[in-house]
Amino acid sequence: MKERRRSPRVFLQGHVSLSLGGMHLELPAADISVSGIGVLIDAAVLGAKPSGEVGVCRIDSPDLGGRVEAYVSIMRIRRVGERRLVGLRFESISDDELELIREYKRKCRETPAAS
Repeated sequence: MKERRRSPRVFLQGHVSLSLGGMHLELPAADISVSGIGVLIDAAVLGAKPSGEVGVCRIDSPDLGGRVEAYVSIMRIRRVGERRLVGLRFESISDDELELIREYKRKCRETPAAS
């Protein structure tokens, strides 16, 4: 499938704490870009369609060199085998936290085996 995103995603190891719609979930990170983060869920916990509701996510990953906390909304939900890949769009994120993501993406480009 051809990538249509302006900001390509890179693989990310880590955990995401998501508070959205009264739910508090701990999810594994899948990928990240400057526009958002992808997380994996085992079932349709968040429903079948994005609701547009804004929540808070905290990203903990040793790859980023610091914790990232941002307001997010669900952009898309896509089935990947038995799991779902949920794309969370950053609605509000600090410049410093955005720079952590940019720096990680630069490192991934310099060492393509890591992405």
